[in-house]
This record gives sequence, C-alpha cells and structure tokens, in this order.
Amino acid sequence: MDAALEVPAGGDSFAEFPTYEDFLNSQITSMDLYYLEDEELARQLVELGYRGSGEVLKREEFEARKQLAEASRLSKRSQKKTLASANKNLEGLPFLEALAQREEAKQNRENDVH
Repeated sequence: MDAALEVPAGGDSFAEFPTYEDFLNSQITSMDLYYLEDEELARQLVELGYRGSGEVLKREEFEARKQLAEASRLSKRSQKKTLASANKNLEGLPFLEALAQREEAKQNRENDVH
C-alpha cells in the first residue's frame, strides 16, 4: 500500500497535506482499497462522508482552513517576543546586564533564521 494512503498519526494539521487529494488519501484505509479496488472511488466516498476515518470537508472548506493555518503560522513566526529584560533597570548589576545582552543577541539570531 502507498505510504500516502495511511491515516496520519499527527491529527488534522492541514499544513501536512499539500493538496485536497492528499487530505482525502489520508483518510483511506488499506481495507477500503482492498474492497473498493479503486483509489478514485475511495476518495469520492470519503469526500461524500460515507467512508473515511476523519472529518468530512469539501474542497472549499479544506482550502479555507489551509489558508487560515498558513496565515496563523506566518503571524506566529513574525511576532517579536518581548525580552524578559525589557523595561528593567539593570544598572549596577553586571551579571544581569550580560544576561540581557545575550538574550537580545539570541533573539536577533532567531529572527534572522526565519
């Protein structure tokens, strides 16, 4: 059996499915293919809600949820985290000043990676 037809262990994350057909395939079991002997027919039955091990979604719903998931992922990535040392007076505390500098440098490196 094709690995793409296995039920995903990770749940219903839409980012893991590049296409709607991949989403449908993820809900088709090896038993479905054994009895139906036709992958396209199995997809149609999943799309109609007669078979499948997950949520029934039409193509438009899938695309909308996938766009929302992508937008959410991008907004989380672009949010700048507040430094723990922000708005703190660290004068006369050399250890805490050094930690604050390292914290800022680390955050800048993490932002550069994304």
